Amino acid sequence: MRSRVYIAALSFAMLLLQACIPTKQLGENEKLLVSMDPKGLKTVDPAAIENLYQQRPNRMVLRSTPYLALYNFGKKFYDPQNIQARIEKQEARRKTKIEEAGTDTVKINKLREKYSNRIERLENKLQEGNFVMQLGEPPAIFDSLRLQETMDQIGIYLNSKGYFNHEANYTLQVKREKLLFVDINIEEKQPYRYSELSYDIQDPRILEIVQRNEPRSLLKLNDVYDEDLITQERDRLYDMLKNRGYYDFARAYIEFEVDTSWAENAARVKTIINSPENDSAHKVYTIKDVYFKTDADRFGIPRDTVVYNGVKYIAYTHKYNPVILDKKVDIYPGQRYSQFRTLTTQRKLADLDAFQFNNVFYNKVQTPTDSTYELIALVNALPAKKFQETAELGMNFTEKRPGPFSSLTLRVRNVFGGAENLDFGIRGGIEYQANISDPDQAVMIKEFGANASLSFPVILLPFTNKNLLSDFSPRTRFYTGYNSEDRQEYVRSTYELGLDYIWQRSRNPMQPPVMQFIISPVNFNIVQGDIKDLNFRRTLESNATGSRSLLGSFDDGIISFVGMNFIYNTNDFTQTRNAHFFRTMVEVGGLTKELGLNLNINNLRTYQYARVNPDYRRYIPLGGQRYFVYRINAGVATPILSGNTLPYDKFLFAGGASSVRAWQSRRLGLGSYAALRTYEDDEGNLRIERDYNMEQPGEVLLEANVEYRFNMFSFINGAFFVDAGNVWLLEPNVARPGADFQFNRFYKELAVGTGFGLRFDLSVLILRFDFATKVYDPAIWKEDRFVLPRFNITDFFSRSRNSQSTLQIGIGYPF
Repeated sequence: MRSRVYIAALSFAMLLLQACIPTKQLGENEKLLVSMDPKGLKTVDPAAIENLYQQRPNRMVLRSTPYLALYNFGKKFYDPQNIQARIEKQEARRKTKIEEAGTDTVKINKLREKYSNRIERLENKLQEGNFVMQLGEPPAIFDSLRLQETMDQIGIYLNSKGYFNHEANYTLQVKREKLLFVDINIEEKQPYRYSELSYDIQDPRILEIVQRNEPRSLLKLNDVYDEDLITQERDRLYDMLKNRGYYDFARAYIEFEVDTSWAENAARVKTIINSPENDSAHKVYTIKDVYFKTDADRFGIPRDTVVYNGVKYIAYTHKYNPVILDKKVDIYPGQRYSQFRTLTTQRKLADLDAFQFNNVFYNKVQTPTDSTYELIALVNALPAKKFQETAELGMNFTEKRPGPFSSLTLRVRNVFGGAENLDFGIRGGIEYQANISDPDQAVMIKEFGANASLSFPVILLPFTNKNLLSDFSPRTRFYTGYNSEDRQEYVRSTYELGLDYIWQRSRNPMQPPVMQFIISPVNFNIVQGDIKDLNFRRTLESNATGSRSLLGSFDDGIISFVGMNFIYNTNDFTQTRNAHFFRTMVEVGGLTKELGLNLNINNLRTYQYARVNPDYRRYIPLGGQRYFVYRINAGVATPILSGNTLPYDKFLFAGGASSVRAWQSRRLGLGSYAALRTYEDDEGNLRIERDYNMEQPGEVLLEANVEYRFNMFSFINGAFFVDAGNVWLLEPNVARPGADFQFNRFYKELAVGTGFGLRFDLSVLILRFDFATKVYDPAIWKEDRFVLPRFNITDFFSRSRNSQSTLQIGIGYPF
């Protein structure tokens, strides 16, 4: 192992050495652009200026250019003439194969697609270089013309932000003979502000609408002039009129006249809405009829028509209940045309997951007079597949060695004709963990599960109609499931039965939802199991204190609870927005006793507990594919009423790939308490060391994570991170001193780890490798808790729980 580490370090040193000499391939008068830095900005975002660069400098790391070195290294293996010859060979082969196919059009199309894809890949390689070259950066040889283009773009941008009197210039500095550093000096000066806002609208109806909604205007007196805001104001006016019946209205009718000449640092803005070329006023359209088509066309066969709430549902066979579809339609006869209602109808129908796609079309009605203008609306929804199956196969890697997992799901759509979805799932997997008695050995963890759920696109409650929360994509979900876990320490089976009410809200109906609510009024879990390892049982018994027994967490029992889950998320899947994320989960279990419901089944234990777990995350883009992200995660779980212990699954744990990464999963804690074990060394002497083999369930959780994320090469991203956190008990435990949470010392008991992460963005998933090492261990049983000086790079590959450092492997971002 050590030899491999040395080889890797030597290879890195050689690459770094080559990167330190990036100018040897430059011509006599050529300079390498390695830095462009905007100076003097007070209000304008520097990242906005950097986005205007017409020539990107080569990135420098520790006074070297590793990306350029990587490009130059790959170029040694780049042969454009060979690639061009391969392209010509593929083109000739495509021509020959197509000629041999004769008149078989199906075969010809397959051949054409096959060879076209090959040729396209080769052309991309010819244009962009080989794989190694694409990971690096080509030399940014300084071009004065492109620098001038950059300055022109900066001037245009500053003017668009109201800085008409700005001054901008640049200075060049050459270092080490060939390395060019550019400083872009910008003096913003006083911006222009709106001093007068007026209208020029000849159509009296439109003028009245605009003036009535003037408080919602994005342009305010004394605000700084901003062309982006003016564009947004044009969009607002356009949307407002399109939602009030103006079907033919176009953005081109809206103009803005800006006068900056009459006073210093002042801009007068006139909003102009022109009338149609051949008319004095814009036409207002109303809906005459609405048709909803729910199946594909069969020419020559008439459809049947069902009228509900004024909408005509047409189909060869009516497979969808009009009562349910009516809750997703916002377009009705007699309404004025509205682009907003058109889009909300499409979004609500898409949320059903009953149709492959849907569109809303309008046709104008020819009327005998010019006083009435009408439209006929057609909602065209093509049904999705009745049955849809999804298979997944992958690998788990927790400790020692990877293990496979797989899952298979089947969805049956529109089960009862009301857009209901029935889902079946089966899953299984194998993981490996270190043997408790011999950490160098691996033991197998087997997991198997099956589940079924039935969801309705409405809120089903007694004494209410089906319109409750109908604007927020409501769902009622009934589910049941079974899960079996066979570990080294214990076996455990869980039977689930539950009911969820789910709905979501958006800031704007035209945007994706940012809030999701899940209320779970009914949840019954029956848990049965057996402890297999006697040492594990003794450990649980020794950790009992007062009326609370950790051993009781493994009793066969009934876990009934009422739960609530709230999620607020303004980010997207790629986590590239300036966004917030907040999630909180609340559970209260065992209230059936207080409600007079006796669940005494075969003397199963009833757990009474409460659990809350808030989680807040912040994502801040820094420009140039760089992001600063932080997270605060907390939780409390405790027995309540007559309960004296928690179910094991409801405890809180710290450590692992999405927690404090320098500690193995569930092995951090408790507080400053250190679990110890004795062992005999090679010379027969008894030694004492930390015991990380046992999981550490806690009742209080505090975690904080900070990450700086950045792009390294193409699809490879990097991250520097710092994690802190721990878990504690709520009550003191004489067997585990320092394990309880106390306000006067908890901050001293936060474990701290740091490290570097590699993330491979493969589009369909993100493969993550986090190299983490301990910095501060509050539970160290010796005096020195600052453990960073013991760092050893070989610990990353040892997989021992006692290692100072660890490699965490995961799918997706940690948070």
